[in-house]
Parts: sequence; structure tokens; C-alpha cells
Amino acid sequence: MTRKCQMSRKIKVTVIGCGVSLECMSPHAREKVMQADVLAGGRRLLDFFPEFKGRKIVIKSGILEVISELKKLSESKRIAILASGDPLFHGIGSRLGAHFRDSEIVIIPNISAMQSLFSKLRISWDDTALFTLHGGKKAPYRNILNSNKAVIYCDDKVTASGLAAELVAKFPDCGSRNAVIAENLGMNEEKLYKGTLNKLKRCKTGGLSILLLLPAEGLIDSSISLGLDDSGFIHDNRMITHSEVRAVVLSKLRIGPGIMWDIGAASGSVGIEAASLCPALDVIAVESDSKRFCQLQKNIDGFGLPNVKALHAGALETIADLPDARAIFIGGGGNDIKQIVEKAFRKLIPGGRLVVTAVLLETKAALTKCLKNNFLEAVSISVSRSSTLGSSRLMKSENSVDIYVYQK
Repeated sequence: MTRKCQMSRKIKVTVIGCGVSLECMSPHAREKVMQADVLAGGRRLLDFFPEFKGRKIVIKSGILEVISELKKLSESKRIAILASGDPLFHGIGSRLGAHFRDSEIVIIPNISAMQSLFSKLRISWDDTALFTLHGGKKAPYRNILNSNKAVIYCDDKVTASGLAAELVAKFPDCGSRNAVIAENLGMNEEKLYKGTLNKLKRCKTGGLSILLLLPAEGLIDSSISLGLDDSGFIHDNRMITHSEVRAVVLSKLRIGPGIMWDIGAASGSVGIEAASLCPALDVIAVESDSKRFCQLQKNIDGFGLPNVKALHAGALETIADLPDARAIFIGGGGNDIKQIVEKAFRKLIPGGRLVVTAVLLETKAALTKCLKNNFLEAVSISVSRSSTLGSSRLMKSENSVDIYVYQK
């Protein structure tokens, strides 16, 4: 940036990362605090500066209202905002970017609580998966347990010890995995708890806590892979896309970051598995039957997936209100299947795929007449499973499933 540009730039807001304690802040950052007319932040951070003479604004809930007030004040006042850790790591920094122009805001970085913890343990964090439960987010249990190392920021609703208990309850085999809980990092009340998840789940920790999972020594039955066992899903009267068919369906959908629909979701196995495989994919699962919808919600909660949303509605009346998708799976539609497919296809983004499964001859006949210019392929899947007959075993065939693939 040229000197002329720097001089013409009017900084209205300075966002200051406080690290985990006052000692983490540089002289430059402290100077910016004392130069401000208005200082905003959480109560704990504001208490770092009892000597500040200007106006203090406590940030609690209602962050958007506070930002709106700060924006008005910034027209005539110099604003400094204190952020715990680093402002752009699960912090307020990214929220402010939507309300101020780049030329109006400066962000002073600092170390995050996670970095402070790793430095205390003297281990690297470059292969660590990072998660947060702040704001009521669900814990993606499988994604957490399948990480070599995982750090999870917890809160008052789900503390670090509470999360350890949830993980062990969902996947008992993980109870022997070594982990660390850090509570009140950088404060006088700082505590570190080390041990297995079975041990740590019995600790009493508060909301200002972090759970660190260290590398597992063996395999844990929480793997994310194509074709998860049907037994992992609550389902009604075999109303589920079976694991072998599901694996092929997911490969045809070409999932990736973006939006996916699971229409006629039933148990939600396809959408749930897609969301597990790709955390950057937001899945909308639509189911009209009340009983199946309850099972769908239980399956979503059981997998702890924050990127799956369930809608209790019929397909035809819902499609128009859904966001455009990169991938659409239709596992049920009955007599309306042709209309559902054609209506859904209009909401695909260019290059997106729509995949439909069919067992009934009537459904297959309707699909052969759909979207002829966008038809990509049809695949028939026949699965036979071993079954016992007395003291012997034989292969028992299941209904064949046809998979229809369309691309925009």
C-alpha cells in the first residue's frame, strides 16, 4: 500500500486479539486500547483494563445489536474491540467484516487458546482437526474421532468433560483414547487434566474448556466410509437404502462442498453418510411420513451432524423453497416420481447431479421418460447375502435396485 493510500485510510475499528492472558498482548495492542474512545468486549477481557477511562460496552448475547451500536458510534468515536485468543479463529473478527469496509477496520492477531495448549504440551498442531461447539453447534462425533488429533472448543452447554462422556457413550471403544482437557487457560484458575476419555468424563469442568484428543493407538468403531452398516441407522420396515447401494449412489452423486438434497429421506442414511464424508456439504433431508421423520431426526442426532437439516414436508410442495443444489438424491416419490424429478432438476446448479433409486417396475418406467436430454446412465445393483440353512450357508438374493443418474 502506498503512503498516500495509508494517509487517506480512516480506521474506525481496531479488533485486538488478547490471546489467553494480558501478558500475550503486545505494547502496540495495549496502546491501541488506550487510544480508543470506546472499548468493547466480554466482561473478563474488559477487566484487563481497569485504568481505561472511556466508555466500556460489555458483549454478551445479542452480538448483532452490539455491532450495530458500535457501527453508529464509529462515525465519531475510535472503537477498540477485545477478542479472546485470535479474533479470526472462531472469533468476532469475521462477523465484523460484514459490517465494516476493509478500509475501516484493522485486526491485530494473537495466539489462540488451542495454540497455547499445544505449546504447554510441547507437541505440534499442524495435523490437528479443529471443532467448536459454541453457539449450540452439534458435536460431529465421527469426524472428531476419525481425526489424528482433534481440538474441540466447548461451552457451558457442553463442557469438555461432558463431551468426553458423550463420545464414550456413543462409541465405547474410544474410552481408552488419551486426551487432555484444558480449563481456564491463561487464568489463575487454569487447570490441565490428562488421561483417557473414560477418566476425563468424570471430571467436573466449566464452559471455558477445551478437549484435545491425542492420536488413537488402535482402530475405533467410528470410521467414516462408503456404505456404513445399516444397523447404524434407525429405520422402519427396511425403509433404508442398503449399504452396498448407498455406496454406489454416493459415488454417482459426486458429493463436495455445497448443498445436497435427500428427498424421501426415510432414515436419512444417504444424506447422513454424505454429510459425514464431506463436512463442507450441507444436506437438507425431506421426509413426509411422521414416524420416519422422527427416526430421521434421531439418526441425525445420533451421528452428531451439524450439517444435516431435516424437513417434515412433502417433496412437491417443498422443492420450490429449497436452495439450489449441487447434488440431489431421490429415494422415494411414489406416483409423483416423474414430476418430482423434473421439478427438482430445475434447482440443480450447472454440472450438478440428480440420482434416483427405483425398485418397482412402475417407477422404473416413469424414470425412463424423464429428462432424456440430461440422462447420464442407469445402473442395476443386485446384492446377495450369506444366510444359514441348518448347518450350512447359502447366498440369499435381495431385490435388485436400479440407479438412474442425470446431470445438468
